[in-house]
Amino acid sequence: MAADPVLAESASGPRPFSWSASRHDTFASCRRRYYYSYYAALEDDEVRRLKKLSALPLWAGSVVHDTIESFLRTNDTLPSAEEQEALVRSVVHSGMLADWRESEAGSLRFRLFEHEYDVPVEQEDKRLAVTTVMRSLKSFFRTETLRRALAVGRSQWLALEDLVSFHVGDVEVFLRMDLAYRDRDGRVVIVDWKTGRGEGRFNEVQVAGYALYATERGWVGDAEEISTELSYLVIPKAVRRVVTGKMVQHARNFIARSARDMKALLVDPAGNLARLEDFPMCDRPQVCRRCNFRRLCFPRAVDGPPRSAADAPPRTAEATPHTPSAGLASAGEESLRTTG
Repeated sequence: MAADPVLAESASGPRPFSWSASRHDTFASCRRRYYYSYYAALEDDEVRRLKKLSALPLWAGSVVHDTIESFLRTNDTLPSAEEQEALVRSVVHSGMLADWRESEAGSLRFRLFEHEYDVPVEQEDKRLAVTTVMRSLKSFFRTETLRRALAVGRSQWLALEDLVSFHVGDVEVFLRMDLAYRDRDGRVVIVDWKTGRGEGRFNEVQVAGYALYATERGWVGDAEEISTELSYLVIPKAVRRVVTGKMVQHARNFIARSARDMKALLVDPAGNLARLEDFPMCDRPQVCRRCNFRRLCFPRAVDGPPRSAADAPPRTAEATPHTPSAGLASAGEESLRTTG
């Protein structure tokens, strides 16, 4: 990897600095990973390919979100129980199995972290991923949120899996809205579908960000006219939040501080110009072993970062054999019996 400064650049020209919760999370976990993700990936095909790797839990979450988005874009009524079951089966036995086989074959379209780095995948790991998808989708069809959104009609929907932005000072802030609609009382309801079990540290900032965007777009006159819902599909439960002025101000301050910390490492903040050596590697082996870019940091290591770079063993030509893709179908059948 060249040590020359890298300008964040898209096909249409230089890309100005921007902020998102995921960007902050990457920066907080490892500065080097942040550089690879938001600068090197823009100019290097291999770095970009590694960035797109998806570990099993992230894959399960993506499948759920993609399925929900597809359903909401094409349906205005709640399907029958039989149709719901058929959809869930199709997602697992057609969609997920096809993805798995592509990943095993080394596809450029979709590749699992576990296949890329020869991480053994136990049957229980597959079962957990499949169960997360099936349980989440079945819970989705039972949510009051879905019923309310369908009841008010598509004409009252304001956003559906849209990447939107607003500004904090001169920094553009990006966030993704899973679903936003205006309810029968005229309030704006913003929904975020969750496939994990914990609320996470960014949710307050995320919720306040929704309020800032909705106000900027003129959806509401005041942030307190918004209802937010974090819908945890696996558990299942819904956490509703009331947006306050204090929460919004905290979010603005948090984003401004985070953006300032990120810009402090740039060789040219105004030009969004970064240099590899200004973004040090972290010293947390457990984090490194699960990082998409570990091959770049430890090119000779077989199982991830050693205790020191000098102790890295040579990479062998033999790869750990992957569990056959048929095992994913077996996991699906087992999950069908246990999540019905």
